[in-house]
Amino acid sequence: MNRIAFVTGGASGIGAATARLFKAQGCFVYIGDVQGDKGRELAHELGDAEFIDLNVREEAQFERAFARIMERHGRLDAMVNNAAIVGVMGPIASLPLEQYDYSQEIIQRSVVLGTKHAARIMQTQKSGSIVNVASVAGLTGGYSPHVYAACKAAVVNFTSSVALELAEDGVRINAVCPGNIATPIHTGVKDARWIERIAKIREGAVDDQPMPRMGEPEEIGEAVVWLASDAASYVTGHALVVDGGLMAGRMWRKQPPFIRELHPARV
Repeated sequence: MNRIAFVTGGASGIGAATARLFKAQGCFVYIGDVQGDKGRELAHELGDAEFIDLNVREEAQFERAFARIMERHGRLDAMVNNAAIVGVMGPIASLPLEQYDYSQEIIQRSVVLGTKHAARIMQTQKSGSIVNVASVAGLTGGYSPHVYAACKAAVVNFTSSVALELAEDGVRINAVCPGNIATPIHTGVKDARWIERIAKIREGAVDDQPMPRMGEPEEIGEAVVWLASDAASYVTGHALVVDGGLMAGRMWRKQPPFIRELHPARV
């Protein structure tokens, strides 16, 4: 029997790459998104897939989505909480709280909702894997707007906390923390302009981290699919960093000369 996977924000970027990789592994994939045209197009491309119109701010829509999955397949093997936006930006002194609330609902609260309803199914069936897409911005400062960083940090800690509850039921939950990835969210636009913008960002990425390039959505998708698979059967409560060495430190050629160059040992 094919495994059943559900990916939120699955119509583009990391979500779409993940959906394709799940399909390549023989899974039936549910694609949850507000981008109807893109989502339906991807579902048609994959074949063994179905698009679900999903606004991740609305719990009722999650309830309908999971009801549809159970009606058609009666089980859920992998849940990927991927949907996100950059969210509100700017200095803290002028932060508009209404935009904060909206950002938090999509970036963080959606992960709580997806996990809540997936856990109900998986705890009953005594199996399943949940993967939350967080960010290196949730592990350290300086890589995103304040609210995005705070929400992604919450996703990381929420993941490890819930892992403690679900482990005895045979359910695993982990997070993936991407670095600079070539997706529309990295450019601030969703239309065709993102392709031109990402090309310019790629040029500057050669100096951003030890691996001198941006990451690709498929590279994050591979990490997600691995965490959801039996190959990671002893992994839970973990935040897997996939960032080209960004968190490790600055590029070797940018290190001070006394570090890069050989000097006689000093006694």
